[in-house]
Amino acid sequence: MSRIGRAISLAPLLVALVCTPASGEVFKYQDADGSWHFTDRPPPGARVPQPSPAAADQPAATRDLAERLAARFGGGTPVQQATLATVAIKAQSGEGAGFFIRENGYILTNRHVVRPTMEPGDDEQRLFNEMERRLRTMETELAARRKRADGAAAQLAELKRQGQGGSAQSRALAREAEYFKSATVDLAAEVEEGQRMLNKAKLDNSVKNSSAMVQSTFTIVLKDGEQLTARLIGVSEPHDLALLKLDGYRTPALPVAVQQFPGQGDAVYAIGNPLGVSDSVTSGRVTRLGTEQILTDVQLLPGNSGGPLVNEAGEVIAVNFAKLTQGGDANYQGFGMAIPIAIARAAFPELR
Repeated sequence: MSRIGRAISLAPLLVALVCTPASGEVFKYQDADGSWHFTDRPPPGARVPQPSPAAADQPAATRDLAERLAARFGGGTPVQQATLATVAIKAQSGEGAGFFIRENGYILTNRHVVRPTMEPGDDEQRLFNEMERRLRTMETELAARRKRADGAAAQLAELKRQGQGGSAQSRALAREAEYFKSATVDLAAEVEEGQRMLNKAKLDNSVKNSSAMVQSTFTIVLKDGEQLTARLIGVSEPHDLALLKLDGYRTPALPVAVQQFPGQGDAVYAIGNPLGVSDSVTSGRVTRLGTEQILTDVQLLPGNSGGPLVNEAGEVIAVNFAKLTQGGDANYQGFGMAIPIAIARAAFPELR
């Protein structure tokens, strides 16, 4: 009699579902009625650590980021100089990129970098789907074990009815029925635990997204690795755009291209931190121009979102926001999509 193999556990899949560490001041607490709250204000009576000294209280030399970064990374091509104004942005939902568009600290990025949707991301959804697939496999195996146990028990009862309860066949059926009964109980417990783990993973993801929806401050990382805190000014509903502000500093800023719409075939460069590799530049050419988007063959990967698309003069012409690929897999080569800088500037009164 062959034994049915043990079902694959779902536990290893949860390793990849660990939430992104929080950044910014977001508070999560439960009130007396048991309801959860997500807010950028501390709960009543909470002790909140005092913030570090304001930028205005720091020496002037430390507040001039433009001069400091130029002194360390000065020279090079215009595109290399454009990297000085590009920052990585860390949010509760993940990481993206952005860039200084004004010397007084205004930062352009994508709305989805700072305000994710409530739906699971692609990676989370793939993991949920895989967990559900394994659960269905385990449930199918559970049904098969129950059928084998019931079948052996029915045959055993029939032999006993015929007066053959002490036969070798009867003893073998008794052992088989007992084994599959025990195996069914064990697998049923695994299925129950797997479903509990899946439900918890989905709940954790929902909590993470709910918290991210109220986040109002974000960690930005400069080219030299320094981390500062910028606040959210606003988001654009019609377009995938957001505006942040770093207060108290003079910052480098990307010049806006005089010819804001490039020509087909023009060389362009995307700056960002794809796959967590900060301060990266990829190049390509404009493939198509639309009224609300520019398509290029520049390689864009997760983390490029919100970064600038610049020309050979280091002037910003658009904000990278998505990648168009067959099948929707962002890790494959496809067309880079960017929002023209004219639309981005028109979206926020602070930039007009």
